[in-house]
Amino acid sequence: MKILIIQILIVSFVVYALTRTVLRFRRGTISLGELALWSCFWIAGGVCVLAPGITQWFAGILGVGRGADAVFYLGLVGLSYAFFRLYLRIRHAEQQLTLLVRQLALKEAERQDRA
Repeated sequence: MKILIIQILIVSFVVYALTRTVLRFRRGTISLGELALWSCFWIAGGVCVLAPGITQWFAGILGVGRGADAVFYLGLVGLSYAFFRLYLRIRHAEQQLTLLVRQLALKEAERQDRA
């Protein structure tokens, strides 16, 4: 099996991303569940790059012609879902911020009325 330059680059990035993920866990930035999720994601990416036949097998299960198409479709669905979740979090944060600012403004107005 001949290793391509793109495989070396992607696997190098996967190793970098995996070490950064572990580092974030050790620093307490991410939880154990997040560590497991992201580690599985990075490892799966590395395995798919080193053994592209796996994506072809997976594409056959999904009924898609090529492994790259299966990865693309699943990635598109995953990114769409992640975008939706991010949108909901941002919207919730905006609502919380609006509520907080409103409460602070009312308290400030009460304080100025007393003075």
